[in-house]
Amino acid sequence: MQRSEPATRAGIIGPRRAAPRRIVAACGIALALLLVEVIARIEGPRVCVGRDDVLLSPDDEVGWTFTPELTVTVDPCAPPGTRRTWTAPVSINAQGLHDQPWPYAKPRGEVRVLLLGDEVADGVGIARADRLSVRLAHLTDRTRGARVAAINGLIPGYGPAESLRFLEKRGIRYAPDVVVLLLDPDSDVAATLDPPAAQQRAADIPPAAQALAADIPPASGLLALSASARWLAGRPNATPARPIRLDEPEPISGEAERARAHARLLELVQQIADTSRAAGAGFAIAIAPRCPLTPAPSGASLCGALEGIAPCVDLGPVFTDLAATKPGPSELCLPGQPRWGRDAHFMASHRIWDTLGASQLWPAHVVRGHRL
Repeated sequence: MQRSEPATRAGIIGPRRAAPRRIVAACGIALALLLVEVIARIEGPRVCVGRDDVLLSPDDEVGWTFTPELTVTVDPCAPPGTRRTWTAPVSINAQGLHDQPWPYAKPRGEVRVLLLGDEVADGVGIARADRLSVRLAHLTDRTRGARVAAINGLIPGYGPAESLRFLEKRGIRYAPDVVVLLLDPDSDVAATLDPPAAQQRAADIPPAAQALAADIPPASGLLALSASARWLAGRPNATPARPIRLDEPEPISGEAERARAHARLLELVQQIADTSRAAGAGFAIAIAPRCPLTPAPSGASLCGALEGIAPCVDLGPVFTDLAATKPGPSELCLPGQPRWGRDAHFMASHRIWDTLGASQLWPAHVVRGHRL
């Protein structure tokens, strides 16, 4: 009997369906583009931290602020081909502060601290979590006490006169419970001899500032719609219509001029204290030297003179002690910048908190936590 070959199972042969794969590929591309867009909106294009025509804008009410709604990543202005030692995203709110959006209306039960001063502690160049205002707020134990919100009102070029104007025109609207003024013992004293702001209010530019040409036109077309397009083109999402450059104050020459500047400084700080207290806020002072940090005997003497106006803490010795005792390289300063690094913000937040506590300026329902 002849054996038959086993039957083979017939395969079904037909056209392969490519549509599902194309749909998956299209979804992947769309998701990647969306991710790039989100990152671009968070970080913005990279700009040099020294770009005068990007970071600052005139403000008819307070003189000048950071450029409102600006989102960029700043770097240390390193030459092409040079390794960047640091970069950090910068996001400016609608009020021109390097901070999250803050409504003027204070939520029930919230305690607010308003920080005033110049760029030494404005947080440009470091991560948000390391910023003085954020660290100060995070020292609170919110489970046992009130929530503390620290508003970062530190703006480049702000001396005591500009800080007073900001407090009067805008700062009081935040309803702060405590106002802390950060003073540079050298440049802020010299800045008091500049022409008073009232003499220059009729001018088209704010005091202590110079007008610049608008080198970067406002974004339009695709650049106005797409953050990733602006990222590739190196165009910020917001640019000042009237860019400005801040001038350093003239150095003090002679003891007579120093005495006059010192007296004017005490007068301005007294006005800031009176304005704060009239609004129901406590007031304290922190002597905040700019980088590079060196022992400054003037800081201790200035703090002593200001103690008659408000509680004062001199941060200079705190920084020099840390530099002397910390093993390895410290991050007290941003390289090539007058601004503090993360270590300085960390130390300053603890010393300012302790000063407010020792002076009983914290409301009773604020409780110190143990977070670092």
